Amino acid sequence: MTAATSEAEVGRLIGSYLSIERASRDMLAAAVVDDWDRVAGIQQRCDELIDQVRGLAVRVALPAAERRAKMRIIRQIVRNEAQIRRLAQPWTARHDRMLQPRGDARPYRQEAR
Repeated sequence: MTAATSEAEVGRLIGSYLSIERASRDMLAAAVVDDWDRVAGIQQRCDELIDQVRGLAVRVALPAAERRAKMRIIRQIVRNEAQIRRLAQPWTARHDRMLQPRGDARPYRQEAR
């Protein structure tokens, strides 16, 4: 921790990341029940929290343990967002399946000329 970074600032930054993670979990729960208006409302709150994190992150140096915690939180947010995206855009799952290699498919080889 740098001299300019207090424990309170570190706690506030990690708390902000956790708030975003909770909001993403709430968005996922709303998406599961097709409450897209609620998803949009929570997304607005998320945007505010992200702006808050950006402001804090530029001036708060996180110690190693808190950096690891931040990365765990961000990974969970990304997982939640991916699930929301799949619910919002179910056609992407079809494209994903189309792009998956089949068991009987042979890899493409360009013929030698």
